[in-house]
Formats: sequence, structure tokens, C-alpha cells
Amino acid sequence: MKLSKTLVAIAVLLTAMPCSGRTASTHPDSCGHHPTASPTRPAVAEQLWQSFLMPPDSIRVGCYYYWVNEQVDPEGVRKDLEWMKQNGITLAFLATDIRNSLSGDDQKNRQTFGKNKFQSRLWWKNLRTALRTASELGIEMGLFNCPGWSQSGGPWVQPHEAMRNWTPEGVEVCKTKEGTDVVCSPCSPEAEGLEVDKLSKTHVQKHFEAFIGKILRRIPAKDRRTLTTVVVDSWERGKQNYTDSIFEKFQQRYGYPLDYHDDACKKDLDRLIADLVASEYMGGLTEKAHEYGLRTWCEPYAHSPFPANSISYGSAADEVAAEFWVDDSKFRKKEVDAALGAARRSGKNRVWAESFTDGWPKLAQDDWTFEKLRPIADRYFHAGINATILHVVVSQPGDDRKPAVRPWFGTYFDRRSKHAAELKPLVNYLRRCNFMLQLGKPVPDTTDQRVMADGTHIRFTDKSQFEITFPDGTRELWDPLTKKTQNETADRHNGKEQGM
Repeated sequence: MKLSKTLVAIAVLLTAMPCSGRTASTHPDSCGHHPTASPTRPAVAEQLWQSFLMPPDSIRVGCYYYWVNEQVDPEGVRKDLEWMKQNGITLAFLATDIRNSLSGDDQKNRQTFGKNKFQSRLWWKNLRTALRTASELGIEMGLFNCPGWSQSGGPWVQPHEAMRNWTPEGVEVCKTKEGTDVVCSPCSPEAEGLEVDKLSKTHVQKHFEAFIGKILRRIPAKDRRTLTTVVVDSWERGKQNYTDSIFEKFQQRYGYPLDYHDDACKKDLDRLIADLVASEYMGGLTEKAHEYGLRTWCEPYAHSPFPANSISYGSAADEVAAEFWVDDSKFRKKEVDAALGAARRSGKNRVWAESFTDGWPKLAQDDWTFEKLRPIADRYFHAGINATILHVVVSQPGDDRKPAVRPWFGTYFDRRSKHAAELKPLVNYLRRCNFMLQLGKPVPDTTDQRVMADGTHIRFTDKSQFEITFPDGTRELWDPLTKKTQNETADRHNGKEQGM
């Protein structure tokens, strides 16, 4: 991660400045309050405290931004992005075609359909409006690398470029359990297409050019100045065991011929496939993204059989993410371990999380509150998450008299939510936690402690406060909720004096 000028200044000060005191700031914060501060705190610590209260712009809380059931219009897109900016969301990952499998309107299941057909004139107008408006507002944008949210496919993928399996009857396109072709989803019929071969960089990069590349060629650079990221969601497309050059690659790797009839080949074939998914698929997407000055962001785990190794797969991307749900009865250890392991192995500072997913097995409800979500976020901050993507902001009609778009999934962080007023306090809280947990480097064998270059130690406590221990032994507690601080060292010292 590139440090902002503010963070660089903090790092320099923490290393080089003497511990001289200065009067604490008396300026109110963005809410009009006067945060507490120690009048004797060293200048370097005071600057860190002020950055904690108002984190630098480089600390971005983001969201998944979904266009659902083709109910998208330019005025609504502008309002969506203005809403994000007003509430502190400065990163949005756009999925341009999310659609229920129902063929028509179904009010019982909350499904109505609009006119934003995939790659229609309106779709292109909406996309350009989104990218241009985000550029004007300073919101970073990412694009899912295909229609739907999973995985990498589209109508441009031909059968010989698709995920395929070798069978005794011959090579065939991969099938689902129901016997249908494996396609990108959930998306409209116009956008649906075969999933691309994940073992061939050639086919993967052709897919990239057919979707992301086409967008980059069609929308002028001046209208997409803040487009930075290509998004790859969690793996949901099953396995494949064949690609064009699989026999040659197997022979070259292991020194003996691949025979699908021989069970002795299976372990070696599985290892080869895992390596190819990381290098040819994720590595291929990242290589192509870099050619356009973009980065990749991925979730290195599966909600279906996963043919890859999470560590090597995530290491091939620029950014990695876990996921956690509002129904937190089951801690998402698999997802967290995959993202954290890939980040630590490849030297990535940020460990993102797609945060507050909801809606399965029951339909999602607009029932979130700050107090309901905060302890869930804290649990995953303790587990090693230090960057947040909210799931989900759904595009709403520009005409506010129209019914809100309410999909079957997600926590509704959009401007039509009944709890819209609670979004900004939540985002401010998340940004303060993200800021502190991205400082310095992780303390070995911990997930919620950091150490800075000068030895300043940061720990996220069980009470969801940050315990800061400065090099001189001074210790303070900083509360990201109340924005208050407590000098533990002074309290202990005064307690001893009073007890004498």
C-alpha cells in the first residue's frame, strides 16, 4: 500500500522527532465535538491522534455497488455515488449486471426488471456516468471482471476457450450438477456466457480484453480517472481437469506422460492444476490488468470445490479479501485464513473483507443498525481484517417516488435504506479501525497487534479500544467509537501515589 503524505509524515516523526510536548488541539471534529487529548502528549503522538480522529484519504472504506435486475438510470447512478461520498464511502466495486433467474416481474419475490440491458446504449451511458461521476467525486472504482459476480465468463467465450473436462467419452465443457454448462452468474440472459478456461493464460486474457478491455477502449480515459481495480469474487464455478496443453505441461513438469485412466497420475495432476489456476488464471488477469495500469483484487477461497491453493492463488493478485456475514453464528475461519495467509506470504499490508453479507437462506431484510454490525466487524478486526468493503450498495432509481430496488441478498447500505442515517457513523468507525490496523507491520504470531518503525506498539483490545504503547513507555487507550482517550500510564502512577 502506498502511504499518504500524512502517514509518511507520521512515520518520519515517530522515528526522528524528540519527545517534546505541546498543547492538545481544541478544534472540533467533523461532528462538532471536541475530542479529548492529553496536553502533555508529545507532538508526534498528537499528530497520530489527530489522524486517528480523521484518517487520511488513503484509508478508504468501500462497497460492492450492484446494478440489479436492469433497474438503473443515469440520475440514479449520480445520486448513488453522491450518497457514497456524503457518507465517507470512497471506493466502489461495480457489478454491472446482477439479475435473478426469474424470467419476468414477480412482486412476491421482490423482482421487477428495468431497461438497462447488458451493453445496450443505456447500459453504456450509465457506465460512463458512473465512472465520470466517481472521477469528479474522488471515488475510486473497481469493475467486476465479468457479468454477474462470479467468476470470469461471458457470451464471448467459445466452447474451445471454456472450462473443460476430460472424460472417457472425450473432452467436454464443464457441467453443473444439473447438467447445464458452467456459466457466469447471476446475470441476465444477454450477459450470460461460458466460464473461461482457468488453466490457459491465453484464453483468460482474451476474456479480459473482451469485457474490461472493451470498456477501457470505449470510455475515454478522462471519464475514468479513478478506475483502479479489477475484481474477482470468491470461486463458485467448480473444477476443471483439461486445457489445450495439459499433456505437454504435465510431461514437462513431472517427466512422465499424463494418463487420465491411471489413478497414480491424480495427485500430480491436481498439483499441476492448482499451480495453473494461480499462475495462468489469477496471474494472467493480474498481468493484463497491469498492462492497463490497474490492479487485481480477489477472494482466494471457494464456495464450491476449489482446485487451487489459496495462498498461491491470492499471492498472484494485488489485493486479497475475506468475507463475513451478518449471521455470525459461524466464524468464517476458512475465508479469513485464506486471505490472511495469502497477504502474509506475499507481503500485502491490507487484508480486506467483503463485510456484512446477508440473505441466505432467507431473503435479506432492511434491518441493520450500527450497534448490530459493530461487534461483528470488531470480531473480524481481531482476526486480522484491516480494510472494509461493505456488502452492498444497490443502485436506486433516480426518481425517488419509485419503489426501492430490494434484491434477495445483502445488507442494504443504499440511500433508500430505513437506516440510512446510521451509515456515516458506521463508516467513520470502520475507517478509524482500518487506519490503526494498517499502521506499521503486524506483530509476529498475532492478528490484532501492530508495531511501527520506532517501536510504538498498537493493540486492539477485547473492549474494542486501541492500546497505544509509545517508546518511552507511555500507554494510552483510544476509543474509535467515543473518540476519547485515556492515559493508562498516568492513571496507574496516580493510583500508586494515592495508595501510598
